[in-house]
Amino acid sequence: MTRTEKPSLASVARSLAPVQQVEGIQLESIILERPVGDRFLDRDLWAATLPIGSSEMQVLLSENGLRAGVISGALPARFQTLLESDSEAIGGRGLTFANRKEEVLPTSGPNERCEFTVLTDLAGQRKPVELKQARGGILVRPEPTSDRRVRVWCEPQLQHGERQLFLRPSADATGFVKHEEVPLVRYQPLAFDAPLGRNEYLVIGWQADQSDTLGAALFSVEANGQPRQRVLVIRARQVNPGTAPDLPSLGSGTRRASIAAEAGRTR
Repeated sequence: MTRTEKPSLASVARSLAPVQQVEGIQLESIILERPVGDRFLDRDLWAATLPIGSSEMQVLLSENGLRAGVISGALPARFQTLLESDSEAIGGRGLTFANRKEEVLPTSGPNERCEFTVLTDLAGQRKPVELKQARGGILVRPEPTSDRRVRVWCEPQLQHGERQLFLRPSADATGFVKHEEVPLVRYQPLAFDAPLGRNEYLVIGWQADQSDTLGAALFSVEANGQPRQRVLVIRARQVNPGTAPDLPSLGSGTRRASIAAEAGRTR
């Protein structure tokens, strides 16, 4: 797969405006990035995670070069170090889900040309995919659970090409309205969900030895002519109005090093 990527994502500021304390869900995400085949991102990290989904879903994700798991308890030292890195933890975001229901977390792109094969059914056939100006991401839809955890539903997606004009049903379903949208490929058969406690982390990444897969399209990039490998890290929690936050502020005018620089510290 041929990719060219602007280094703009690496320069995304991780300083965000203070999150208003409203009832709902707060979700934080960041991308860890290292050279392709990095021992920790490609192997050791996954030995410390609990795989999510059924055994069939795990196999289907693997067939598409994707991996997803949850880290809980004591964090691996290398994971903690990467989260606190100024150069290898990039694209940090903090989102509040009160009115919004879902959001796409960017993971790669734009790639001038993107080619891979995808398998959406273990009993089916691999299908070739070729996209231009592709931008990868994971759509997340967090929902509260009765035990104060957050169930995060995730769906791989790829936008591609230029904006086009589409007709969509109107809000009252009495007609159609015109919308300019970027064409989108959704991989709903590869969607999965994971329940997260306050100090648990969802990690989603790519298997570096599967270069012609959807995972590579989503999590492999180039920087200064060198191939790089990414892992998306997500943390979520429920919040209530007036409750003192047990996590550090995401703003107050200073740059924050990562979503979890305090994760290994006593609260």
